[in-house]
Amino acid sequence: MYKLIIIMLLTISSNVIAGKANTQGELTATLEKIRTQNSIPSMAVAVISSGEVTYIKGFGFLDEMKTKPTTSESLFRIASISKLFTAQAIMQLVQNDKLDLNDKIEQYLRPFRNSNITIKQLLTHTSGLNDVIRPVSFEEKRSVYSYLSLVNNSASKNIEDKKFEYSDTNFNILGAVISEVSGQKYEKFIYDNILKPASMERSNYFDGINSYFSQTRPTYKGKLISKVDQRPYDISFNPSEGLISNVRDLSQWLKLTLTHDTSILKEQTYQKMLEPQVKTTWGEIYMALGWQVYKSENGNIARHPGSIRGYKSLVLTYPASKNALILLTNSSNAPRWEIAKSITEILRHNSQW
Repeated sequence: MYKLIIIMLLTISSNVIAGKANTQGELTATLEKIRTQNSIPSMAVAVISSGEVTYIKGFGFLDEMKTKPTTSESLFRIASISKLFTAQAIMQLVQNDKLDLNDKIEQYLRPFRNSNITIKQLLTHTSGLNDVIRPVSFEEKRSVYSYLSLVNNSASKNIEDKKFEYSDTNFNILGAVISEVSGQKYEKFIYDNILKPASMERSNYFDGINSYFSQTRPTYKGKLISKVDQRPYDISFNPSEGLISNVRDLSQWLKLTLTHDTSILKEQTYQKMLEPQVKTTWGEIYMALGWQVYKSENGNIARHPGSIRGYKSLVLTYPASKNALILLTNSSNAPRWEIAKSITEILRHNSQW
């Protein structure tokens, strides 16, 4: 009987291992096919199942000569996924009683004296502010304070009906609030309180002093975007789009987020961040606090896509099951949703999710 039990356990174990290997092979083949069909030079993917990384891989190459393969540690501009880090930083200050979601930003930022905009409105893109002020290159030496003044001067003074309007400006202002309340530069606060606890060893921001740039270069349909047309690195936009990272580091952070690890936030704070607040203009999708949330046939989803010229990215999570995927690309034409759907279908078909 004892031998029979051992044989059964070994058989089950070998079948599980074989199943995982087959799933990984199918994922790799499918993702590489999508990459080549869409002329995506560089792509990286991570999959988290039940709170653990079960698949992580780079695709394509970092250079035109195809001598430097993309790996799980290759750096990309992750674009608006950066907003999730700003949102978590704000919620750290909230849970530590440093500020309140209903505080008006005039309490913290001089350029917004007499403004009725609240922290919560910025987090949910209901401030009434839009992206009239665009990023500029670091060489223009525009300070964060100058950027905030330009935003305030360009804003309508009679905004009464503050409907949802997705805007980088909201999170750039939140970054300034974080600096003011914490007494630290935004980038230093994020590093000390999120990147370091999450062991995001290669992730950081360009801050005008370091030379922290993406290893992957921006493209469209396989062609490198000319330097004059590339999205500039602007420190004022770090809170909304500035994080440089890779799927290895992001998966470390996302594991902690999905499992409600207290090194970043308290249990109740993670939960609060996922509560729907405002309906967006994107169908049945709602803004929570930083996250975009909605219901699907497979359960509740919390997500955030990222997109700037030459880069598309996505974090898609199923909080209840602690499943998630991360996608980074250096292509404006990358079909993020097709890729996410393909990954999900493979994992569900092979009973991995």
